[in-house]
Amino acid sequence: MRGSEGQPLSGSAAQPRRMAVLALMARAGDRGIPREKILSLLWPDADEERGPRTLTQALYALRQALGSDDAIAGTKDLRLDPTLVSSDIADFTAAVSRGDDEKAASLYEGPFLDGFYPPGAAGFSRWADDERRAISQDYSRVLESLARSAGARGDAQVSSAWWGKLAALDPLNARVAMGLMSSLAAAGDRAGALRHARVYEALLEQELDLPPDREVVLLAERLRNEANAQAAAPAPAPTRVATIEIDAESPAPPPLSSSLPPAAPVELHPTTPIVRVAEGQSTRQQPMRRSRALWAIALLVAGGALGAAGVMWSTRLRAPRTPTAGGRVVAVGHMVEYAPTGKPSLGAPLGDLLATNLARVAGLRVLSPARMLELARQSSGASDTSASAMIAAARLAGATDLIEGTLVARDGARLRLDLRLVDLASGAIVGARSVEGADVFALVDSGTARLAVTFGAQGPSNSVADVTTRSDAAYRLFVEGVRRFYDLDAAGAGKLFAAALDADSSFAMAAYYWSMTAPDPSSATQRIDRAMRLSANASDRERLIIRSDVALRYSSPELAAYADTLAVRYPDEVKAQVYRGISLVLADDYLAAVPYLQHAIAMDSLALAHDAAGRLACAGCDAFTQLLFAYWAADSIDAAEREARRWVRLQPKSAVARLSLASLLGARGRTDEGLAELRAAQNQGATVAAATPAAVPVQWLRVGDYARADKALHALIESGSPTEIPEGHWYLAISEREQGRLDSALDHATRYRAALREPYTLPSAASTSALLQGQLLRELGRARQAVTLFDSISRMRLPQIGGSMYARNRAWSLAHEAGALAAAGDTGRLIAIADTVQVYGARSVLGRDQRLHHYVRGLLLAARGQDDAAINEFQSSIRSRTIGYTRASYELSAALLRRHRAAEAVAMLQPALRGEVEASNLYVSRTELHELLGKAWDEAGRADSASAHYAIVAKTWAAGDPPFRARADVARARSAALNRR
Repeated sequence: MRGSEGQPLSGSAAQPRRMAVLALMARAGDRGIPREKILSLLWPDADEERGPRTLTQALYALRQALGSDDAIAGTKDLRLDPTLVSSDIADFTAAVSRGDDEKAASLYEGPFLDGFYPPGAAGFSRWADDERRAISQDYSRVLESLARSAGARGDAQVSSAWWGKLAALDPLNARVAMGLMSSLAAAGDRAGALRHARVYEALLEQELDLPPDREVVLLAERLRNEANAQAAAPAPAPTRVATIEIDAESPAPPPLSSSLPPAAPVELHPTTPIVRVAEGQSTRQQPMRRSRALWAIALLVAGGALGAAGVMWSTRLRAPRTPTAGGRVVAVGHMVEYAPTGKPSLGAPLGDLLATNLARVAGLRVLSPARMLELARQSSGASDTSASAMIAAARLAGATDLIEGTLVARDGARLRLDLRLVDLASGAIVGARSVEGADVFALVDSGTARLAVTFGAQGPSNSVADVTTRSDAAYRLFVEGVRRFYDLDAAGAGKLFAAALDADSSFAMAAYYWSMTAPDPSSATQRIDRAMRLSANASDRERLIIRSDVALRYSSPELAAYADTLAVRYPDEVKAQVYRGISLVLADDYLAAVPYLQHAIAMDSLALAHDAAGRLACAGCDAFTQLLFAYWAADSIDAAEREARRWVRLQPKSAVARLSLASLLGARGRTDEGLAELRAAQNQGATVAAATPAAVPVQWLRVGDYARADKALHALIESGSPTEIPEGHWYLAISEREQGRLDSALDHATRYRAALREPYTLPSAASTSALLQGQLLRELGRARQAVTLFDSISRMRLPQIGGSMYARNRAWSLAHEAGALAAAGDTGRLIAIADTVQVYGARSVLGRDQRLHHYVRGLLLAARGQDDAAINEFQSSIRSRTIGYTRASYELSAALLRRHRAAEAVAMLQPALRGEVEASNLYVSRTELHELLGKAWDEAGRADSASAHYAIVAKTWAAGDPPFRARADVARARSAALNRR
């Protein structure tokens, strides 16, 4: 909504409730909206005098901002004068009413009032939710009408575009899926239709665990049969480029046709990097170095724990779909160029383009150019793309065949490319081809067709330019940018990618790499959005890589479908296996992820060994990080330690590998061993060790040596850098809480937020860095304050935060709010909160969030004394007993004890002590876990075990606040009584 000068409303008129008044009138249109309804939605608790007065003041401010007293008309029923004030929602509604579908579609820019929640106006929020659904339904009807109209007049391409938009809005609708498939097939893109069938099938399994609709399956089968029949037909002679046939027995290549429209899979629209944290882990923000804030945490997964996020997958153990043994794997190697002096080099772009195009040949397994560059750098040093370096890289990747070439400039503008197929096992040349063309794209198209015949396959039906770029200058800049990128020159690479996009603004891979060199979150968001839009025009492999990587960076549920397809179609890409494993970890299907991650490590084992110091980014390192997390989350900590030690053996000088092992040893209470690994990590990589200044005191916190931990943390605060001081306050808050000194803990949590200096402001909500403060307020008995704070956090919405992040934060914070309400004895709102958490949790990528509503329902049932039902709900909310939401484990164990099921309570509580002090154990202190374990062992008749846990409680809370000292006295007395038996 804009004011009289066409500018967005600001000042007093932009206050949330006044904007809400404007939204209510805009949606009401000509019929207007009664004053009483506005008051009931926005000021339900105001008395008969204050409410109308407040509304009058709001209307005055709005009229001033809109530039006319007549802008808002009516006395009892208020409405906007359409001759003075226009709004997109009114225009959209009018277009729908008069049947102007194209206008309506152009006006719809997203969900109505998405993320707009005036504080203290729950009635308005419910109204907005209802209107949002109704408007979305109108938009869906508009899209379907446009799609069917275009199909009826024979415009299949336009029809498929409208169906694609509708499929993005309603991806699980079989009718929509069939409409899109049929229109794509009518436009000549059977492959796109079949791709969408696979996307639909994967999403249906993820979201609903259901098989695909029978009609969709039949349509896909018919299209597949038609495609097979067409492929079996004899191919006409080539028409685009001239070729020179060397092997006389080889038939002619298939024709090169014009570009076909791209497929329209479900679109991903990320708007901000998403925090990836372990299930149950705090989403606290820290300085850029170790931040959970919006930018630093958008880096690749190798830097830390992976978020246990994802869609709901079945718990079946699924092995990777690997190719049969003996299959040929092709790499494109060195291209020698003989060109006149002063001419731009074409050798490097030619090799990249050829590998990209060969990957489009059905059934041919081709290593990506990026993978070859990565391995060449690891084996031979930065920027080495000589023939020997590329051969070494191909062998590291497990390739069986290598394609090399010689490029020669012939008379005039003609180019000639001589290709050689080399058997890597023997080094013998087993085939040769020569092609000619006017430019590098023609050479690649014809060369691909010739090589496809050699491998017994059929080449792509359209040109490589249709899925990359038609500008050879853009491609040269892009290839040089990729080389700079793998040489860790992000700034230089970014300039080259930007220049490539200046040369060709539709170049998807240039936009993708450009997004990875962005200096800040705002520009990264814009660049990623651009790469996602352009990815529809990229080749199949590049599109899947872009969307898999972006989905991973944003923790998007689409990752599962993209990663599965990538792993099936391109099994020789190690990142495909890593993405697939990560998608299963995100779905909390931990053990199902193991085969994929192990396969990735095996594929990258030689590259890992070549980089003993672990200084280069590598897919195998990412796989190790995820594998350790998967085993830890599954409470297979022996297996996690075994794999961590294997990683250290492969990369004995890797600081990251040793830090990972140290963390696992600390979780097992083996502090001396953990500290030894930390010292080794410091010796191997000072920069990595410096990024975790609290790593040593955390080891002491885990074993309850609070005096040593506190001394080190106070020293960190006194002498640390501005980025280290918040770290010290954060862990001191945890330490003081463990010792039962909650006032001191709250002070440090408050000072942590102040020292953090968050790089953004939240005018209407607290940030997630306040979660620990809310937890401490709850435990201090100030539950009402905790409820208010958690509710504020749940409404955090920043410009860079998209729907998934918002939904995740909303579900997570509301679950904490429910816990605070239960602690206050206020259970009246728990049903509504449980329903809200279920709605938002379903939109979140975190498996934890999808189950959180069970935790809230368990709280309500437990408060009602229905422990058996509460136990079932709590159990449904828990996936990992070690790195899960330990508050749920605690509440479940308490309910089990009330039902005298002590052995089950012990089995639930013991793994919780193997979690992280700042992650899963942040939501219930380890001392509380020891206290409840003491009671559980006591009831189970295990005096020694009970006494040991009571003794820990007595020692830890001995100097705590009065309530904790009293609990320490009880524990001490009970421990003494048990020891006298």
